[in-house]
Amino acid sequence: MIALLLRLYPARWRARYGDEFAAVLEERPLGPFDVADILLGALDAHLHLRGLGAASEHGRGFAMSLRIGGYAAIGGGVLWLAGLAASSADGSDEASPWLALLLAGTVLLLVALIGLSAFQAREYPRLVWVAFLVPAAGTIVSTVGISGMWLAGDKLWASGPSTWEIWMIGVLALLGGSGLFAIATWLTTSLSRIGTIALGMAAAVMVLTFAGSLSGRIGDEAGFPLFLVGILAFAGGWILLGVSAIRAGRRVVLPAAGAPA
Repeated sequence: MIALLLRLYPARWRARYGDEFAAVLEERPLGPFDVADILLGALDAHLHLRGLGAASEHGRGFAMSLRIGGYAAIGGGVLWLAGLAASSADGSDEASPWLALLLAGTVLLLVALIGLSAFQAREYPRLVWVAFLVPAAGTIVSTVGISGMWLAGDKLWASGPSTWEIWMIGVLALLGGSGLFAIATWLTTSLSRIGTIALGMAAAVMVLTFAGSLSGRIGDEAGFPLFLVGILAFAGGWILLGVSAIRAGRRVVLPAAGAPA
């Protein structure tokens, strides 16, 4: 992974700073936050051919990523809630413009997960990577389902799942990944505890509610209140995590790579 990431930097940059930067990266596990930070550093190196300090100043970059992740979590939670509520109230089997709002919220939540995963990835890198990759795959699946509903409505594809069911699989992946992220966040006590609890409980409740509704084990009378509580707690949990990340970004500045703590 490190060798592949370093190959993204210009040859002149690698010749001068490659060994030192590789040593810095080998000191800790790489999470989604680190990979995104390195990719941005590689782009900056190609554009400006700056030195190692510009590519690995994790103090300023860390605080900035926390703020970006925080704003993305707040915006994603709001858009996701608004899109899901509006598309559910629409009651149509066809794709509505509100689903595009929901999809935009999903993408923002992925950005939030990357920006807010720096703490957790240090101690639980595998858990954080799964928490990112599952909803990332779910976003692709959701896009396929929404595109199918726009093109053909809620219909079966080649005797398989309907476009709505494909979209729902993507939503469940987002919920499951968010639940895993909540577990990692709880274990590291890095962000809002209330937001973490709300996000984890919401993910569990909504996954169980969706699964019970699809299997017929949970009826509409019991399912709707659970569903309503779940979506409110899910969006609220992300918003609370976003607010706590923005506050942390304002007061936490990590030492630059290689500097004494």
